[in-house]
Amino acid sequence: MAQVLISLVEIARLRRDPSALPASIALLIIMAAAYAGSSALQSWLLHDDDRLLARTAADLGLTLTIFWLVLAVTRRLYRYRQTMNAVLGTSVLLTPLLMLLLALQQPAETYYPIKLIAWAGSIGVIVWYTLIVGHILRSALEIGFVTSIAIAITSVIASNAVLIRLFPGGTL
Repeated sequence: MAQVLISLVEIARLRRDPSALPASIALLIIMAAAYAGSSALQSWLLHDDDRLLARTAADLGLTLTIFWLVLAVTRRLYRYRQTMNAVLGTSVLLTPLLMLLLALQQPAETYYPIKLIAWAGSIGVIVWYTLIVGHILRSALEIGFVTSIAIAITSVIASNAVLIRLFPGGTL
């Protein structure tokens, strides 16, 4: 498991691709569970316990489905397990940073410099995650980086649009 963690860190640093991870169904289940846990924690911080399980299930289901569709359309489904292990695992790696930024929201309401740091940090994490997903897709689909970034951005927008439609009235 230590080697998997090292590989995920290297993928997040854009130095390795998903081929460094095993195409194991057991690892995919572990990564999906870890992703669901991190998604639930983020939802809890943002929305308290308002439909927590439904939000978590929708987030995980959309993530798995969108990447399955992208790989199916490009006839690369044989790379699904490694790709999802990389996407889910790197997302979990970013969770502590996201938790810190979410924790800064309360003090940010009264102290502008903290608000600025939280805002800039959030933008940085979003850009970094988009680059990571683009890097993963570039390897999985054997396409150019610009195209993979466009697909990554489209997947994030599509996923958020569906989640907003399913759970109106809250920020995602």
